[in-house]
Formats: sequence, C-alpha cells, structure tokens
Amino acid sequence: MLYYEQKIAVKCEVMKYIIFVIAIGLFSAEILSADDTPYELGHGIQIGQTPIYAGGYLSMEYRNRFSGEKRLSLDDLAFMFYGETDRFDYMMELEANDVYTEVFSGAVDNESVNFHMHLERFYLDYKAEDYTLRAGKFNTFVGFWNRVPINVLRDTTSNPLFAQYLFPRFTSGINLQYHPEQWESIQINLMLQETKDLDAYVNDTAYNNIPVNRHYGIGADVESGQVRYRFNAGTFRETDNTTYYYLTGAFAYEENLFRIQGEIGAQFDKDGATVPYMGYLQGAYRLSEHGEVIVRAESYDDRNRQVSDTFGLIGYTYRPLYPIAIKGEYQHHAKHHEDAVLFSFSIMF
Repeated sequence: MLYYEQKIAVKCEVMKYIIFVIAIGLFSAEILSADDTPYELGHGIQIGQTPIYAGGYLSMEYRNRFSGEKRLSLDDLAFMFYGETDRFDYMMELEANDVYTEVFSGAVDNESVNFHMHLERFYLDYKAEDYTLRAGKFNTFVGFWNRVPINVLRDTTSNPLFAQYLFPRFTSGINLQYHPEQWESIQINLMLQETKDLDAYVNDTAYNNIPVNRHYGIGADVESGQVRYRFNAGTFRETDNTTYYYLTGAFAYEENLFRIQGEIGAQFDKDGATVPYMGYLQGAYRLSEHGEVIVRAESYDDRNRQVSDTFGLIGYTYRPLYPIAIKGEYQHHAKHHEDAVLFSFSIMF
C-alpha cells in the first residue's frame, strides 16, 4: 500500500508543478491581452513594453521497446527569453529533461522526478550587412537537423543518430556567419570554442551534449534552385583530452507536398576512423494541411560505442496548429532487438 501511495504522491507533485506553470502562463497572457497585446500560441509573451519575450515548450513521450521496456516521460520542459532589435538578437533557454519518468520493465515500475534546470542555449547575435556574429551557447551549425532547436518543430519524435554522436550538439563560443551580397547562394560559418560547455560551469557536466572544452569548425551552406547543401568539417577535444575530427555533408530538396533530406558523416581520431559512417535519408509527404507521413532510413558504424546498425522508421506527424505536434512512429532494426513504437505530444507556448 505504501508503494502505491508514494507513486500517487509523486504524480501529484508533478501535476501540481505543471498546472502551476500553465496557470502562470495563462495569467500573464491575460494581463498582457488586456493591455491590447493579444497572446498567440507559440509566439511567447512580451514583457511589458520591452523588446523581450517569454515563452517555452514541453513534450511528453511514450516509448515501447519490443524487447520489454516501456517508458513514459514528461521529456522536456523549457522556458525561453528572447527578442530582437535592428542589430541584435538574444536568447536564453532553461530546460529540465525527464521531469517525470516511469519505466515499466516487469513486476516493479521505476519512477523518477527531476525539476533541475539546465542552460540549454544562451547567446547574443550582432547582425551586420555581410555577416552575423553569435556569441554564447548555441546549436552547432552543422547540417539540417541539429539546427532545429525545438523538438516540437522537428519531423519525428526520435532524432537521427547523426545529430547525436558525430559532433558536439552545442557550441559554447562564437560563430561567424559570412554572407556577402555578391554570394547570393553561399554562406560560410566559422565556429570557435575554447572553453567547456557553459552549463558545465553551473552543473559540473555538459547537458545534452558531448563534454568538450575545445571545438573548431567550418561550414558552407549552398543553395541551387530547390536544392540546399551543407558541408562541414571540424575538430573537438573532449574533457578527457581525446581529440576527434569530423566531416559531414547534407542536402535537402523540397516541393509543395514532398520533402527529401539526407545527412552523412564520419569521425576520426589520431589512429583512424572512430565512426567510419553515420547517416540517414528521410522523405516526408504531406497528406493534408495538418498531417504528413515521414519515412527514414539510418545506418551507422560507431566503433567508439562498439555498435553498428541499419534501421528504418515510418511515422506520422499531425499539427492541428503550428506550435502543437502529435507524433507517432514505428522503428524496425536490422541487427538488434530494438524495434520500438514511439508516441509524443509537444507544444510551444
């Protein structure tokens, strides 16, 4: 009896926290709408007459691995403060991951609660005519998937492994985007990091990222008609002083109802290839104004983790409104017993 009472108490605590967050948001929106500033879902709330907006997002996920484990979680809860002026953009994002998690793996269920906030992004942009300079912590400018910072905006519940293991997902340093007017279809990105992850100064370990204390990168974004290409190369040093190098390439093609996108890369150290290849190819077809089908194939050989696999997924994403996503997918793995079904709900406010 005590076990179930504890479970109920944990769920009530989580629900109270979520209700509190939603209530504060609605109350703030009501105050501002009374001041002739109507609230629009997904666009945040303007703080008074300042150029600063407050918003956020949350996501819930259910994952059923056919090998036995089932997992239900309030996956992400984030608060964002952002804005822009003629010359400057700014962003601060605080995120808690796995706020509530329940794992069903047999006779006993495991629960955990985590309200600890991490510094996910924190940067300032300066915009000039030919370049944009960003300083702080930001999504690494590699490929396509990694540059979509919020899961509600991504195509599927799961992320391609390409965007998780080849390079640091976040860079704490500076990024220079060079885009002179005479280069209409080309943009150059230069990244420089000579410190550990900014979140690690507060929480001791890098959050949602490879733990690095150095990262240099260069990239080129090229557009040719309806096709976009992205090429990147870089090197990073982990906090244990192991140095790696990476090379990646990506393309995306989009029609009115159809999109296709692919990314591939490799990783090396001083002794040779640590990840000889890791990549995916994905297609999406819009069935209606609000829903689309996504098919993705992935393959990789990760010698660091001593694992390789080829697998595919088929999913469906429904967006009743732009800042709301209801997603489902089925994954079939060729080499491992990791077939799974995933469902998620996410909203940006």
